[in-house]
Amino acid sequence: MAWPRLLRYHWLKLLRLQDDPRKLAWGMALGVFIGITPTIPFHLVAALSLAALFRVSPVTAIIGIQVGNPLTVPALYLGAYKVGQFLLHRGQALRFPDSCDYQAWLQVLCLGGAALQVGGVIIAIPPAVASYFLTLWIINRYRRLKAQKALRVLRLPQNPPAASGPEA
Repeated sequence: MAWPRLLRYHWLKLLRLQDDPRKLAWGMALGVFIGITPTIPFHLVAALSLAALFRVSPVTAIIGIQVGNPLTVPALYLGAYKVGQFLLHRGQALRFPDSCDYQAWLQVLCLGGAALQVGGVIIAIPPAVASYFLTLWIINRYRRLKAQKALRVLRLPQNPPAASGPEA
């Protein structure tokens, strides 16, 4: 499926959901948060289980995890690692062990993984908050415009024409 078509599909799917706008927005924020964190093999499972736990829209959560796609993951993970490295290790780069020792390599992987996870959570918070307010605004605006359009269609003329025929 081409990118413009895929984006349009998700856009229309979002607009046509009939749930409470706050639940839809919370689902999107949850999905964006999970999509940015470095937990790639568990994005779908985490989004569906947390959406059920928090009683938010699972559909918008699944749409939100699309933020973590193959084009954005390298930049997101690099940013997450750099932020985590700065917070946990005071910006010092991890050094590779001198020997081929299992314990030394395991320690490097644990330190790097911890930096990646902590940084991922930190950089996921602002986009998740922004996606909540943006989704809430989009859904409320779309529904308001749709209601106004429906009222214009159903609106009766103010001065009905005079009755004609035998009753007049």
